[in-house]
Amino acid sequence: MDGKEFNNWQDFGIRVKNARNSIGMTVETLAEKSHRTENFISRIESGKKSCSIHTLYQFCKSMNISADDLLFGGKMEEKDYSDKEIIENMINKCNEKQLKIVKGVLIAMFSDFDELIK
Repeated sequence: MDGKEFNNWQDFGIRVKNARNSIGMTVETLAEKSHRTENFISRIESGKKSCSIHTLYQFCKSMNISADDLLFGGKMEEKDYSDKEIIENMINKCNEKQLKIVKGVLIAMFSDFDELIK
């Protein structure tokens, strides 16, 4: 960046929405996790509203994504994610402790998985 104020809120909003969708998170859930309203999140995602550093931090923490990724990085096009992509994205954002918990939950839920698909 060249010292100018950040003002690309349209692309920022698309990246917030894309990050949220990539992990299967609803607007309602992001609002709850970031202590904001659904209307506020919708306005951010549509590029009609800017946000504070504190809100940026809450988004990053809620979606386990870096501020650089939301402000400047990655693909910006909106995308519909498949269930498999959402699960992969969620797993890729987990640390080792979280992965062990996910593994335990999946084993507990699907110990008789073969029986469920018959």
